[in-house]
Amino acid sequence: MDINTANRLQALRKMNGYSQDVLAEKLGISRQAISKWERAESSPDTDNLIALAKLYGLTLDELLDTSNDKTIVDAGKKKPKDFSGKIKSLLSKANDFGIYPERAASLVKFPFPIVVTILYVAVSAVFDCWHPLWIIFLTIPFYYHYALACKANNKKVYNMLLPIPEAVLIVFLIIGFAFGLWKYAWILFLIIPIYYWYVAFYTKSSSK
Repeated sequence: MDINTANRLQALRKMNGYSQDVLAEKLGISRQAISKWERAESSPDTDNLIALAKLYGLTLDELLDTSNDKTIVDAGKKKPKDFSGKIKSLLSKANDFGIYPERAASLVKFPFPIVVTILYVAVSAVFDCWHPLWIIFLTIPFYYHYALACKANNKKVYNMLLPIPEAVLIVFLIIGFAFGLWKYAWILFLIIPIYYWYVAFYTKSSSK
């Protein structure tokens, strides 16, 4: 791949607000592969070229055409006042916080509620412990909220989306039913506001 195409790929990535790590994650490849493209040491294969064009909202010809480039400039030069790139970047970042992330696809596809239901019925029938074993159903929202958190490519948002309230509730019920310590176990709920306060004020919004 020639240096002009390499520079163009680098400029497109920066214009759309992606780091090499984030772009590599979206394409399902290593960051080193992105770095080699941008140093003209190797070239993207056809599948990656198609994925890049789709990600940037370009055709393949537009992606590779460096002869009449009016919107992409060399990394060291000042970019033209074209806000379309910023809009694309914002939309792309908004999509990063959707419910069905690529990296959490395996979690979403797994039939967790069915497994929990089968487990509950089987264990309860054998040991006659329908109550309080129903607590295991609380792991379903815990599971899917964790899958949602896995979508975030921002550490602060990831921490905000973690199923902390569900985890506290499950522990509270287990302590209450197992040891009867309802009078004291409520203190666990103080973890929830403290956790979100700490994340809101002391966690940096950096990539995971």
